[in-house]
Amino acid sequence: MRASRTVLTLFFFADGLLIGSWASRIPAVQTQAGLTNTRLGFALFAASLGALVAMPFAGRLCERVGSRRVTVAALVVAAASLFGASSAGGFASLGLALLGFGAGFGSINVAANAQGIALERLYGRGIFSSFHAAFSLGAMAGAALGALAARLDVTPRAHLGTLALIVAVAALALGRMLLEPVAGAFAPQRLLVRPPRALLVLGAAALCTLLAEGSAADWSATYLAQSVRTTAAVAGLGYAMFAFAMAASRTLGDRLNHRFGPVALVRAGGALAACGLTGALVANSVPVALLGFAAMGAGVGVQVPLLFRAGGSTPGMSPSIGVAAVSTIGWLGFLAGPPAIGLAAGAVGLRAALGIVVVALVTLVFLAPSASPRRGEEPATHPVPEIPTGAHAG
Repeated sequence: MRASRTVLTLFFFADGLLIGSWASRIPAVQTQAGLTNTRLGFALFAASLGALVAMPFAGRLCERVGSRRVTVAALVVAAASLFGASSAGGFASLGLALLGFGAGFGSINVAANAQGIALERLYGRGIFSSFHAAFSLGAMAGAALGALAARLDVTPRAHLGTLALIVAVAALALGRMLLEPVAGAFAPQRLLVRPPRALLVLGAAALCTLLAEGSAADWSATYLAQSVRTTAAVAGLGYAMFAFAMAASRTLGDRLNHRFGPVALVRAGGALAACGLTGALVANSVPVALLGFAAMGAGVGVQVPLLFRAGGSTPGMSPSIGVAAVSTIGWLGFLAGPPAIGLAAGAVGLRAALGIVVVALVTLVFLAPSASPRRGEEPATHPVPEIPTGAHAG
């Protein structure tokens, strides 16, 4: 099991590495493809659309062929699509490549989380948050690598193409160490079906969480630059502190969950994030705003692992279908939240518009009971849908 855990951690890290690397090279790709900001926005929307459409299909596919194969295939598709995006010479080619990149990202989001839930059950103790910490660390490493490549004038195609090749080869070589599906562990389920109420509530909590995460990524630097009136270099620290605090909280997430339980942790995390962002919006101070975004990252970081774990433990549903339902609803927040804030900012100003995120985080506090472990779903007694292959027990 140790080998399976190590390899799955590497898959999460590689997923974050691709995301962070792509984010850091968007300006260079935009120049290369000759796109206006508007056309770039439509191309980026293709990635979100690809993820949103792929997630339900990925959950059903995991039931049919196992989350191991879907995890490997999704990472390879994401890597290949990223290379395509790095080579794009226009709007159509970039949009098509990003559609595939989003589909790969959405699919691995479902399949790798199903793997993590299954592996956690085999361990009989909390390890799930550590995988999301690896994703966050990978995203930070990818962003740093992209910044270095840009400074050295490495072209996006050379940078992202090399990275994509390494990731794809590693995925194919190490994929056999992931968990092998056990046939018949769960009854087949229809692709399009109304999720049970428990999953809808969890999805609403995930929507609030990912709305906050997406808003921090898209608006923190702009808020610091325009509303707090700091320099561009300092403004960039807003999201950097958010991301660092989020990674740190995920590293500690399993210990905190063991000590306090998921409901208390979701409630406390939501309250911390809401207070942090409120402080950043109320105080017209750069240090306070930076600390506020850090507090927001620490509070938001623990949420997704806890909510996905709860979704994957829904009675009568396979982990892949549960995770797919929660992540699909949650992704709507990540997709629609930042544009909604932009529209509101045009009417009431950015500072007031970011109050939408505060409301979402307060709502998350009240939705915290949805993260409670399902009765009869303890790791030691739950039917294990996957078994390790190519790894020794331990």
